[in-house]
Amino acid sequence: MPRARVRVCRSSPDKNVMTAYHSHPVQHGLHTYRCACGYGMSHRVDNHALIGILLDVSEASHLNERIIPTITSIAEIDDAVVREKLEVLIKEPHVLGVMLWGSRATGFRDPSTDWDALIYTTEEYYDSLELKDTIWLEFDESVEPRRLVIDFSPVADSWFRQQLESPLDIDHFPYVEGVVIHDPTGNLEEWRRRLARYPEEEHLDRLKNKYILLLGSLGYADINKRRGFVIDSQLNVYRAIVAAVNLWFTMKKSWTPPLKWWSRHAQKMGMSEETFDLFSRCINTPSYENLVGLFKHLRQELLESGFTFPNDSMSTFLETIHVRGRAAQIRHSYL
Repeated sequence: MPRARVRVCRSSPDKNVMTAYHSHPVQHGLHTYRCACGYGMSHRVDNHALIGILLDVSEASHLNERIIPTITSIAEIDDAVVREKLEVLIKEPHVLGVMLWGSRATGFRDPSTDWDALIYTTEEYYDSLELKDTIWLEFDESVEPRRLVIDFSPVADSWFRQQLESPLDIDHFPYVEGVVIHDPTGNLEEWRRRLARYPEEEHLDRLKNKYILLLGSLGYADINKRRGFVIDSQLNVYRAIVAAVNLWFTMKKSWTPPLKWWSRHAQKMGMSEETFDLFSRCINTPSYENLVGLFKHLRQELLESGFTFPNDSMSTFLETIHVRGRAAQIRHSYL
């Protein structure tokens, strides 16, 4: 198996498990979060309790071992605190559904990881919330550092409508793996399905723009390297690596997943050992030379898939910046 750089948390009892505490945007010091559901969930939060200390220690061979079956209903949740919290919540008239997302939905988790969920609510209830009440957190205070157990986010139709119009992969991919576990009306699953759908009708535009991003970053890295601008060249090397990752997932007709679990998603989506090795080489030893090898490999895969635009990169570039192609560039050329 090719080696992968996998990150684990020092506080985990199993040093081979990929896990980390979620970091939330709170300032130093203690803050209090009140549960908007009204059941008195009040907790002090500090940065250091939420941030795991990360190491590189594992191999790709661990990936299959760490894929754990996902939950499909509230009744299947083995954490009594989480299960009972949800059982109480779904009795509230303003709660319309529950969807698990994050590591509990992907299966890429350690048994002690926190529970991320969207709590689908009425628009009236969502609009009534104070900003600080749009995230509900609970911690296990019996361990050191304290362990985040519950990370729930109340959302409403306005949240989903905004994400539906977004070109950002992060606004869509979580719904690809999201698991609806309470949905009496069926509306939440319908939103999940619509948000998860890959835009097949835009596939060629997405490929062209992400290909040009990779090619452009690689070109800048080369020019700066030859001019002696070492730092500038290296910055574009890093940018090209991320562009290549985005291009590969697009080639698979997939929204790009969060890079938190890049190696696992790559394996799950059938990345060949040759491709994985080329990516790993670039990530572990980022250089222009390594990137050229990865670029040539991805270009050849595009050609073998029947796409001819890599044979005329200039026309493809001009197409993406032309007034008729600019809208697609704006929508698809971010990283």
